[in-house]
Amino acid sequence: MKKEKDYGMIQVTRKLSGNNYRQKNLEVCKLMQMQWVKESLEGITTDVLVIGIYEEANVLDTDVQRLDVKLSGQIAEMMTEGIFKGKEGQTETIFSQGQVTAKRVVLLGLGKEEKLNGEVIRKAAAQALKAAEKTKAVTMAMPVLMKEGLNAREVGTYLAEGLTMGSYRFLAYKKKKDDNDQEPTVQKVLLYGQDEQVGEQIDKGLEEGACLAQGVLTARNLVNEPPNVMDPEAMVCKAEEIAREAGMSFEVLGREEMKDLNMGCFLGVAAGSAKPPKLVVMKYEGNPDAKDEIIGLVGKGLTFDSGGISLKPGAGMDEMKGDMAGAAAVLGAMEALGKLKPVANVLAVVGLCENMPSGTAYRPGDILTSMNGKTVEILNTDAEGRLVLADCLCYAQQLGASRLVNVATLTGACVIALGNHASGLVSNDEQWQQSVVDAGKKAGEACWPLPAYDEYAEQLKSDVADLQNIGGKEAGAITAGLFLKAFVDDRPWVHMDIAGTSYTKKPKAYQVKGGTGVAVRTLAYLVNDWKHEGV
Repeated sequence: MKKEKDYGMIQVTRKLSGNNYRQKNLEVCKLMQMQWVKESLEGITTDVLVIGIYEEANVLDTDVQRLDVKLSGQIAEMMTEGIFKGKEGQTETIFSQGQVTAKRVVLLGLGKEEKLNGEVIRKAAAQALKAAEKTKAVTMAMPVLMKEGLNAREVGTYLAEGLTMGSYRFLAYKKKKDDNDQEPTVQKVLLYGQDEQVGEQIDKGLEEGACLAQGVLTARNLVNEPPNVMDPEAMVCKAEEIAREAGMSFEVLGREEMKDLNMGCFLGVAAGSAKPPKLVVMKYEGNPDAKDEIIGLVGKGLTFDSGGISLKPGAGMDEMKGDMAGAAAVLGAMEALGKLKPVANVLAVVGLCENMPSGTAYRPGDILTSMNGKTVEILNTDAEGRLVLADCLCYAQQLGASRLVNVATLTGACVIALGNHASGLVSNDEQWQQSVVDAGKKAGEACWPLPAYDEYAEQLKSDVADLQNIGGKEAGAITAGLFLKAFVDDRPWVHMDIAGTSYTKKPKAYQVKGGTGVAVRTLAYLVNDWKHEGV
C-alpha cells in the first residue's frame, strides 16, 4: 500500500485477499426481474397467479369474480366454507387445470384493509413468493396492492424489498441440500394493475426497492459467513468492492496508522488476535452545495468476539461471528446509497478486528487511552465494542462528520430490555433521534429510544481513569450508549444497539435463520429522505 502524506488516508492500491476468503460466497443472489404490467387476471400467462384478498371481504372484485367463474367457483367456495379467511399471511393454492392461463392460483391474505401499510406489503410479497416457490414456479404475477393514501412509488419499493429479501438463501457451504435448502426458483415477477398513471411510478419504486434490498442481502451474507472466512481483511475487500462500484472514495488504515492516531482503545481490543485490525473509510459525495453537512455512519466490526480474557460461555459463542453486524449494516447501506444517489454527503467509518484471548490480549485492570485523550479503565474485556467505536467516532468527527449514527451489536442488556423486536437508541439530540425512529418505521425496523439521563452516566465513573468500560448490571444498554456519548463532541449523534435484531433463529416473512441485515434500510432511508435545511 502506498502511504500518502496524510497517514490517516491510506489509499488501497492492491486487492486484499485472505487465504480463506472466497469472493463467490459474498455475491448477492441474482435479482429477479420485476415489472408492472397492465393486464387482466384472465389474460396473464404465468406459473403462479396471486390474488390478494382482505380479511372479512364480503364481495370479490369484479376481475376476481370473472376469474372465479372459469375456476368453477373455487375461490368463493373456499371463502364460504372458511378454508380461506384472508388473514394476513394466509395462503391457499388452487390448481387451475387449464381453466385459466395461469398454472396455479394462490390466494393471499392481506389482513384488514385499513391496516395495509409498507410492512404488510413487504410481508405479503415475500409470502406470495414462498407460496410460488413451493410449486417450483419460474414466473409469478401478483397485484400491486395499492389503496388510497399510499404512494405508488413507495408501494413499488415495498414490493421489491419484500420480494428480494424473501428470495434470500445462504447455501454456500451446503453440499447436500434438503427441500428447505433449495435455491429460489422464481425468476420473473409481474405486478399487475389497470391504472396506467401509476405504472411508471411503480417501476421506479421497484428499482429503488431492489437497490435497498440488495444492500440488506450483502449485510446478511457478511454476517452469515464463518469467522475463518469473514475476517477483517475480507471485510475490507467487500468494502473496497462496494466503494469502487459506486465511485466512492475509499481508504483503509492498518495498525501502524492507528498507532499514529493514538487509537489506544481500538488497538487494545485487537491486541490479542493474530488477525491485524483494519479501519475502513468510505465517502459518498452527493451534495456539493453543502460540503460541511456530512452524515457519519459508524459501524462496529468485531468479526469474532470471544470475550477476550473475560471469556464468554461456550454455549452460543458461535453466534459471535455476527458481532460485526453493525459494520455489515453500514456497508450494506453504503452499497444501497451508491445506487440510489441521494442528494447528501455520507462518511462511513468501520472498525474491524477480533477480540481474542492470548498472551498479548488486553486485561481487566488495564487502562487504555482513546484518540481524544480520554482514559478508560477496563473492568471487563467483553465490553469491547464500545472501545472500538469510541476511536471510530473520534475519527469520523476528525474527518468532518457533522452528525452521526453508530450501529452495533453492543449489549446483551438491550436484548433483555427489548427482546428481538426492536433496536435500542441512545442519543444527545431528540430531533436527530426522531429522524432515525421515522426512518426505522418506514423500513419496518422498530427503533426504541432509551432514556439518557445524566444519572446513568454516573455509573461509568472510575477511581483511576476518566471512565470505566462498564457501568454495572443495571441499565447496561443505556450506560453503554452513554459511554459512547463521552467521545462525541457537540454535534447530533444517535447510537443504535442491534444486538437483539441483527440475528434471528426463527424464520419470518422475508427473513430466514441467520443474519437479518437490520439497519441497512433504516440508514438508507434516513440519508435518502433527510433534508439538512429542515434539521
